[in-house]
Amino acid sequence: MWPVSWYKSVLLLLDSESISIDPLSHEGGGDLVLISHAHGDHLAGFKSKGVKLCTPETVRLYTTYYKGFVSQDVVLSRFFRDDEVAIQLHSSGHILGSAQFHLQHREYGSLVYTGDLNLEGTIINGPGERLECDEIVIDATFGHPHLRFPSRDRLYDEISSWVREVVKEGGTAVLYAHPIGKAQELVKLINEYLGLDPLVDNRIALVNKIYEEAGVKLSYLPLSHREAIDSLRKGGCALITSLRVRPKAISAAKPSSAIVTGWATVFSYVLFDKAFPLSAHSSFPLLLEYVKSSGAKTIYTVGYYAEEMSKYLRKQGFNSQPLARLRK
Repeated sequence: MWPVSWYKSVLLLLDSESISIDPLSHEGGGDLVLISHAHGDHLAGFKSKGVKLCTPETVRLYTTYYKGFVSQDVVLSRFFRDDEVAIQLHSSGHILGSAQFHLQHREYGSLVYTGDLNLEGTIINGPGERLECDEIVIDATFGHPHLRFPSRDRLYDEISSWVREVVKEGGTAVLYAHPIGKAQELVKLINEYLGLDPLVDNRIALVNKIYEEAGVKLSYLPLSHREAIDSLRKGGCALITSLRVRPKAISAAKPSSAIVTGWATVFSYVLFDKAFPLSAHSSFPLLLEYVKSSGAKTIYTVGYYAEEMSKYLRKQGFNSQPLARLRK
């Protein structure tokens, strides 16, 4: 078995090196640091001393959106090999540049770290790949056996219908979403389902440009434009703004607010007019499918529902244990 443990990261202590995956702080870094994607809670590895491995898109988002500094010891490649381990990067379907890591070792066999995982795909990116391995460390953010997300098609219809009604009545549909990944999905949704160009805050506009550089076609109007401010005053428009747990005061005609997050399946967001559980993660049914198709003999769970998912898997006869329960 792989020598898997947890110390502020998924930690692999090999004979000649240590590998840390998505450390929570620079203290969790190893000789080799794997960084799965560019959401803020996964980026501490860039401040570690070890050699970093990630995708070019992750670096682009880190340096542009977060204004982070990247040293020369960053390997931007889909494949890495040293004397002890070979690592292949595969899409996780979560956001632009998000990666799963498939590690191969001559003694321990293969191990997959999924990172944050979306096996369904979205209007702007395909689904995460389903990999085969001997052992797997899988995202259990929404891994509770009782959690089921509605289909994306259904959620797209519900979101677009709500925006259409608000706009038709001369109001302002304000959607709160994560600025990296979810916001771009909503821009594309409103473009294609409603034929509208939504307004976006300046943080989201910055990320939109990076997605456009990667080939994702988006049509929108940043709030930095005078035309956008005029649209807010007149109403009959949609605004996508950065995620927050309560709506903020907005100078707009008849604003109606909606939060767009998978956590709407877990928590009540009563301060918003609507809550849509559109997630960049997969919920339990697809995670279970992945575990079964991977052929893994050992399953480690990481994330909010790590214990619940691991307990279910053990009842089903799998060798499983939670590595970390990361409560928000």
